[in-house]
Amino acid sequence: MLGLQVQLWSAWLRAAAATRQRLAQASDERDRGEVTATTALIVILVIAAIAAGGVIAIKIANNANNVPEP
Repeated sequence: MLGLQVQLWSAWLRAAAATRQRLAQASDERDRGEVTATTALIVILVIAAIAAGGVIAIKIANNANNVPEP
């Protein structure tokens, strides 16, 4: 009977260790995902800023072309 109890306790400890290891790996992966999401957001904001700058430059160029010559 004691041998069975030792085997069950050993299996329980291995399962607990494996669970802790998986949780630690999952939290590491989530951290990297947050960095990727932040990077993606920054890229989107940079693209939007470049597009807005392009629109402003086109409007300035059009207004400059519409100014009559003296």
